[in-house]
Amino acid sequence: MSFSITQVINKFLPVKIIGSAYKDIILQDEAIALGNGTPFAIESYKTLNIKIAGTSTGRTVSFEVAGFDGAYEPIQGVKTQDLSMATQTTGNNESWQFDVTGFVFFRARIDSITDGTVNVKGRAVA
Repeated sequence: MSFSITQVINKFLPVKIIGSAYKDIILQDEAIALGNGTPFAIESYKTLNIKIAGTSTGRTVSFEVAGFDGAYEPIQGVKTQDLSMATQTTGNNESWQFDVTGFVFFRARIDSITDGTVNVKGRAVA
């Protein structure tokens, strides 16, 4: 008697794999002033994808992580539009990706803003 691999998996490992766990996050929401925003508790997430948008005519957003000691430091991210790397940006309507494995918190700090608002929202993926 022979069995297909699907039959074996269905009999002994009745687990349905759906995909990666994820969590939608808001780091800055219609911000109009300088500030740290809302830090994201990384937990077991490994990758963070964020989008920077808003109506401001100018902005500087710095990307930072903290370890167990709580001290924030810059983290380099990859801008998905052109694969450039940086620890901050002055751009708008940009998407960025970060490897946050092993860190405790991530934040997108607004260092400067001119007129209008800044939004930084994203998704963490395990």
